[in-house]
Amino acid sequence: MSEKVKLGEIYNISSGGTPSKKHKEYYENGTIKWVKTGDLKEKYLYDVVDFITEEGLNNSSAKIYETDTVLLAMYGATIGATSILKTEACTNQACASFRKIEEIIPEYLYYFLKSKKEHFIKDSFGGAQPNISISYLKNISIDLIDIDTQLKIVNELDKIENIIKLKKEQIKRINELIKSQFVEMF
Repeated sequence: MSEKVKLGEIYNISSGGTPSKKHKEYYENGTIKWVKTGDLKEKYLYDVVDFITEEGLNNSSAKIYETDTVLLAMYGATIGATSILKTEACTNQACASFRKIEEIIPEYLYYFLKSKKEHFIKDSFGGAQPNISISYLKNISIDLIDIDTQLKIVNELDKIENIIKLKKEQIKRINELIKSQFVEMF
């Protein structure tokens, strides 16, 4: 049995921050992983390109999120990109963060948000860099179902995602074969 609830009723959705670029000491030799929306490429996020220092963390609105926090890109070309943190990290302000809760497994939320990507893009607003807001996300309804059913759904979607990855790899190999054949012929 499921119940529709708004994301804002069950999650304390937040976003991070960007330490001032005027202060090199906020970035140089940083050891704290700092996620930007461009990092949200895979289902699980283990590592990032950029790091900030403790001083940068303390002097910005960035906050550290735990493993299994689900991240969603809210700005620009990456709107709707989603990943699940598999490491502690902080984010910039363009990432909405959904900390793990008892009622919903991260992978179920991940697939739910991924399924809404086209809606997020359509509903985004703004000029040069369209975006969605945290208040918008709080009003999105999700089916709250029991954990066992969530796990079944996630397992099925994982299987489908794996098939898609295999097919993409096959297509890539076929394209490489075509290129090599073309080069050999001419």
